[in-house]
Amino acid sequence: MAPASPKIVDYQQHLPRSFKKRLRKSNRYIVLHSTESGLRSALRTLSRRGHSNYLVARNGTIYRILDKKYRSHHAGLSMWNGLRDISSHSIGIELVGYHNDPFTASQYESLKWLIEVLQRVYKIPDRHVLEHYRVAYGRPNRWVKRLHRGRKKDPGVFNFSRARAGLTSEDPRNSILYDPDVRAGRLIPDPDIDIARVRLVDRGRYDIEVAQLSENVITRRNTAWRIARGEYDDPMTVYRFPNGTVMRGNQIRNWDRIPVGTKVYLNRDRTEDVQAVTAAVPVIIQGTTAFDIAGTAYRRSDTYYIFPTGTIKSGRQVRHWNRIPPGTRVLVRYNAPVALNSAGRQAVRRDDTVFLVPRSEVLVAASVPDASRLAGGTLVFTRK
Repeated sequence: MAPASPKIVDYQQHLPRSFKKRLRKSNRYIVLHSTESGLRSALRTLSRRGHSNYLVARNGTIYRILDKKYRSHHAGLSMWNGLRDISSHSIGIELVGYHNDPFTASQYESLKWLIEVLQRVYKIPDRHVLEHYRVAYGRPNRWVKRLHRGRKKDPGVFNFSRARAGLTSEDPRNSILYDPDVRAGRLIPDPDIDIARVRLVDRGRYDIEVAQLSENVITRRNTAWRIARGEYDDPMTVYRFPNGTVMRGNQIRNWDRIPVGTKVYLNRDRTEDVQAVTAAVPVIIQGTTAFDIAGTAYRRSDTYYIFPTGTIKSGRQVRHWNRIPPGTRVLVRYNAPVALNSAGRQAVRRDDTVFLVPRSEVLVAASVPDASRLAGGTLVFTRK
């Protein structure tokens, strides 16, 4: 019995009237992406200029952004087997989510169904269904001196499963390790693909390497380019330095002086989004997600969510991520809360200590001149 078709929502009416639909030059490929944002933000961005043909939500719903026969500008600077401008030769499909956070079973089921439909219509083999990071390429920059793969990271070298999407052909070209342009010397390889090869010979080392690259925090090894790739200097990429300074990528001039511990946020186009994720105590608003703020730590037991009602839950206790209400505060890598009279004097004085005052008022110690005057029942969160 064939699986039921997923729910499909036609979203084309949200395209601007000025958008001009035009047919593609050919229908050789399907290119898969991840939005690096939540559903609301993705729908707003993609429909603004027809940046994808389809969007698959976390619950499996498929949104038709632009009819499959029209060209969507989804691949950007791209090449495959010497052919450039892959957007003019491919259908673009976005998955709501992030390159370093697993996609849902519902997404894979809907994506598999959609791919099979498009493969039948356009006679596209599995090997021509390609991840965005495989077709995108970048021009030389301060970190990479030649034309190179690695300009994009979506939908994830270590995250996306071709098999779960139904791409099971045994053709060796149906592998993320196959790249005709690297083989031909037109491009140098994506460094993440080198790590993917390690999995074949040393799974332990592979797991360590992936863990080191999984968070959007700058370390001695994890540079701005390794995190944001081609968007490292983009105005929609936001950096929050350890001292609280916030800058957009196009405002930074000296990349050698970005301090370790700087957090990197992608796709932050609106001012309110930037303010929400970079605040001393970040807050979830319409269009932002827990992952936008906490990254891969969003499900951890030491990430705490303070709901507008004053209810507190750790990442392990949250079950319905799409129901987190706007106004929820997020604390990443904090100890469990204790009563104010049980907290140590030194901990209370630390600038990054957070107080939850009765009636759900959230305060940062740096802005509290005298913690002893806080109301009885105040809870204290201290950073690990």
